[in-house]
Amino acid sequence: MAGDFQPRHLNTDDIPLLKVVEGLGLKPVFGENVQLSFVYMEPNSVAPVHSHPEEQIGTMIEGEYEFELNGVKKMIRKGDVYVVPPNVPHGAVTYEKGCVALDIFSPPRTGYKKMMDEALRKMEEEEGEK
Repeated sequence: MAGDFQPRHLNTDDIPLLKVVEGLGLKPVFGENVQLSFVYMEPNSVAPVHSHPEEQIGTMIEGEYEFELNGVKKMIRKGDVYVVPPNVPHGAVTYEKGCVALDIFSPPRTGYKKMMDEALRKMEEEEGEK
């Protein structure tokens, strides 16, 4: 990723929504050493328990979910913050309310970068066909 970073201003309306699993989408923004992701979960959705080598810090912007962190479950609501060290299992479940959360990763998650590059490529192709 070194050298890919360019200073810029963005609006979340202009960032493609990447569908991760049914009911869960995200809008990632990449810097050279950090990634911010707006996470959108529909009601009654599941972000399966997983782990990754990147450190993650997040907060709830709107709504709520039950967040499982290293086997411990807690309802996360607006204003709550969670810290996920590298390789620690975590996941989330929404119930009657959906949510919007904000996650920060360091270093950026390479899988999300590949997904975003593909989504942007498809958008450019569609624009070229018009």
